[in-house]
Amino acid sequence: MNTTKILESEISDFKIASLPSRPTAPAAFGGRGYTSAEMKAAFDKLPLYIIERFNMLLDDIASDDDNSLSAEIPTGISEGHTLKAFFDDICNGNLPSYLQMGDESLEEMKLRLSEERDELEERLVPVFIHLGDLTLDGGSPAKRNRDTGEVII
Repeated sequence: MNTTKILESEISDFKIASLPSRPTAPAAFGGRGYTSAEMKAAFDKLPLYIIERFNMLLDDIASDDDNSLSAEIPTGISEGHTLKAFFDDICNGNLPSYLQMGDESLEEMKLRLSEERDELEERLVPVFIHLGDLTLDGGSPAKRNRDTGEVII
């Protein structure tokens, strides 16, 4: 992340309090002889510096590279895992491997449910209904020839 905390040492020279009591007076009278433009610039220094740093923060928030704000926020999922890594895992498909659903990861749940579905398909009993020339086939997909769709008995 490019943005850092604004330190007192960075802004001490920007403060209005750092100006002499009579900044427009000649140096011989304890001033600096500032023109009106220099006085305006002195008053604008600190707000402009804060605006610059704030815009840097907004850039860090909007960024999606390794210098982004999300790359600095830990998720607690594992050591060194950041919010940016979490976002990357959503996009690259790694999230289901550690997203927990009860006692198992989403990936484990998907595999278990797929196996249970296959077992149920194996148990289905083919049903045939003949209506004249029309045959309705309720056969198990597991008992079909994958190329022709014909029921294998």
